[in-house]
This record gives sequence, C-alpha cells and structure tokens, in this order.
Amino acid sequence: MDDSDYLRLLTHQAEQANTFLSNARKWERERWVCQRLLQALNIAYRTDEFSAIRPEPPDVLFREANFEVFWVLDEGRRLNDDWRAELERRRQAFSLSQLVRRETRPKRIAAAELQARLAPTLRKKAHNYLERGLDPAELDLLAYVNLKRAVPDFNSPFPPPTEYLRQGWRSLSLVGPTYARVLFAHGQAPDFLRHNLGRTVIFDVGVGL
Repeated sequence: MDDSDYLRLLTHQAEQANTFLSNARKWERERWVCQRLLQALNIAYRTDEFSAIRPEPPDVLFREANFEVFWVLDEGRRLNDDWRAELERRRQAFSLSQLVRRETRPKRIAAAELQARLAPTLRKKAHNYLERGLDPAELDLLAYVNLKRAVPDFNSPFPPPTEYLRQGWRSLSLVGPTYARVLFAHGQAPDFLRHNLGRTVIFDVGVGL
C-alpha cells in the first residue's frame, strides 16, 4: 500500500466515524458503549439481546439492565466536532506528512477527578427526571468517558460516590477507551454489575472515538 492508498483509507475511516457519530446512529452508538462495558466485564452477549424503548429513558435494554448512556468529554469539547475537523484535514491532505502534528501531552488526573467529571450530566439528568416524574431507581447509568486532555491515574483511590448515590440511580458504571469500572450497584441491579462492583478493569488495547 503506497501513501496515496493509505491516505484514502484514513479518509474513509474518518467518514465512517462521522457517520457513526450522526444523530441517525444514536442508538447504535449507545449500544456500542454497552457492549464495551460487557466486554470489559467478560460478559458474553448476542446482538439480538439489545433493544430500544420509546420514549426514553432508558436508552438500551439488555436482559435485566436498563442502560441510560451518556458521554463525558473535556470541557468545551464536542465529539462530533473533532471528527468533522479531522475529516476535512484528511480530505485536503496530499501526503501523509501533512497529517503529522504535535499533540499536547494529556495531564494525569486522580480517580477522584475522573469520577467528579460525571457530576454535571448526572445533576442535570437527576433534575430533569424528577420534573418528569421518572424513577431513577429503575435506571442503570453508564458513562462513556472520552478525554483527550487527561489520563486517569488508577493507582489513586476512587472516593465514595456519595452525591450520585443520593440521586437514586440503581447503578452507575463508567467505561473509557482502555478501562471500565462499576462505581455502585444496588441490590436490585443486574447481577453482572453487582458482581463487578468496585473493580477497575484495564484493557490491553483501547478503542475510542
């Protein structure tokens, strides 16, 4: 494969990423996040075990789990903007050398800060669901953490998720490109979440967007 072929391949990959991040693929994207968690927890599944429900929430039904999926990004960053800009950059490039750029090294953050970054979305959801008369005790919250400017330090401890427990969710998990963790799971939560409570799983190979 020469440079021009590889450049076309990179452009095609960026086009696929943009399509995957479109509104039309929202449920497929949410299902993918659920699958990443299940893979991390070594839970076998079939594609036909996932289903959607309207109106939301939850976003994804899987066996006894009612997954409500949300994304956590760096402040001021929108995921689809990243790939739109990258697609344009690849389309305009005439050589691979034009795609080379120096990236700022991400800072290392404590597990407590990683957990705290879930707070803005969870506070908003808790408020909205209360106004709509929805019971958070029936929902299994799942955060997909996609940070470009920070890398979690899993040698640091996770603090008790006190604020999130008070909001009343049935369970709360997070998954990132190279890790996953069940932060809490009450007695009514699915067994596969309760059995993995408090365990951080690190992937050998990360997959992200």
